[in-house]
Formats: sequence, C-alpha cells, structure tokens
Amino acid sequence: MSVDAIVVQSNEGKALSLRGTRVAYKAEGERPGGGPTVLEFTAAPGFGTGDHVHSRIEEIFYVVEGEFQIRAGDQMLRAGAGDVVLVPPGVPHGFGNPEGGPAKMVLIISPAGVHERYFEELAELLAKPGPPDAQAISELRRRYDTEQVSPLTA
Repeated sequence: MSVDAIVVQSNEGKALSLRGTRVAYKAEGERPGGGPTVLEFTAAPGFGTGDHVHSRIEEIFYVVEGEFQIRAGDQMLRAGAGDVVLVPPGVPHGFGNPEGGPAKMVLIISPAGVHERYFEELAELLAKPGPPDAQAISELRRRYDTEQVSPLTA
C-alpha cells in the first residue's frame, strides 16, 4: 500500500467564513498514520467562541499573528505570536479576538474526524441574514461534542 504526503500550501485547500473569520482546513479526516485535524483561524476583531467544554477532544492553540484572548480552565490569557495553549478533554475553554486587527492561530484537534464538519455546519448557519440562531447553534454544538458553558454573543 502506498501513502502519499499531504501538502497544502498557503491559500490552498478548503476554507470557509464564520462572519468574517476565515477557517482554512490544512489536514482533516482520519488518516492511515493517525494524526490530528489542523485548522488555520484568521479571526476578525470581535470573534469569540464563548466558553465551552469537550468530553473527547483535545485542542492545541498556536498563535501565529496578533493576539487572542484564551480561557483554559481557570486561566485567562492574552496569547501572542509563538504562544501555545493545550486544552485536554473536560477543561472549559474558549478563544476570541476581542479587539485590534485580525489575529491568526493554528488549531490542532485530536482525534481527527470528530469536529471537522462542525465548522462547515456553523458557517451555513452564520451565512443566514440576521442575528445568529442561538438554538440552532446550541443543537449543532451538542452533536459535535461541545457543551456551551457561557452565553453566546452575536
């Protein structure tokens, strides 16, 4: 059996918009060698996930440009370029870009294949005109191992 390397260059691959925040897929799906899902977030000012918790997913946040506000358990951080935050399953967390210009991070999610379709479905919900449908987002999160622990903001 032959397995080829995966190469996704800058500005290539699947990308979607969450009302101005770009999510670019760099590696996704279960692969023969295992490995995580890798996403690149370019977050618009005002973007925020709200605090939430996963029962099965580990997330690693690596800030590339700008600053993110990241909650990880009891810690609230201003994370800048080069900072890394690892959030194991069961730890409440959230991230956002509350002010300033765009900020970019790489989000590494393990295991692969659990949470990828979530962002696609969220983009579909957010593409509808008007305020986000909080009930639909809540139902979506429940289907993808995400329990919201703080109120969602528009």
